Amino acid sequence: MAVHDLGVIEPVHLETGPSIRATPFERSLDKAPRRLLNATQRRQLADLATVVILPPRTIVYREDADGAWIFFAGAGVLKAFRELPSGKRRVATFVFPGDVFGITEGGHYLNSVQTVTKVKLYRIGIEALRDAVREDPHLQFQLLCKAIHELRQGQRHAILLGRRDAPGRLAMCFAMLERNLSTDDHADVIALPMSRTDLAEYLGLSLESVSRASAALERRGIVKFQGGHAVKVIDRVQFDKLVRSL
Repeated sequence: MAVHDLGVIEPVHLETGPSIRATPFERSLDKAPRRLLNATQRRQLADLATVVILPPRTIVYREDADGAWIFFAGAGVLKAFRELPSGKRRVATFVFPGDVFGITEGGHYLNSVQTVTKVKLYRIGIEALRDAVREDPHLQFQLLCKAIHELRQGQRHAILLGRRDAPGRLAMCFAMLERNLSTDDHADVIALPMSRTDLAEYLGLSLESVSRASAALERRGIVKFQGGHAVKVIDRVQFDKLVRSL
């Protein structure tokens, strides 16, 4: 089923057009991702884009489907996953505002993508985006920054999966969410928009292991869960130490 058959299509407002969020190459003390496209580039992409609004738990596309669109995430959270022959599911990555997804392999989508929350997507045809990139070297460079940013994210995920301690895996996951979702309004509070099942499938753990790891982090006074959709870092020093240790 195609994404344009599922959602509410809205006009694109040029002042809030597509953008990308990544950590740039240049030297800086602040390593947090930031928006890279300027107003002209956002307007350029807005001219090519259609806005699609989708509710939670909607499949955007499935793995191996023909790929005709590139998507810029404007709001909300999604997950990219694969169904394994064993029947299990593995979440490869979460998609956040400012992320770009839908890059194909041999003309087909590599993973399935599903919304976690209500999302706003900017949908652009692959050929139209290719022509725009060819005409704007600066846009090419910004998309390269984004591609390298995603490579770094994938490397962090591989390191996470290689850890033998479940609390360490979970702490690294929280750090990833903090980099992508945190705001200055709620210091040390990390949003958890996904389910515990989503977390387990991303961490390569069972639900029981995730529950035990959560309890261990609370017992050690490192974090405190605030309901089911947020966690507060209580001991920043120990949290950062656990994230960095292997």
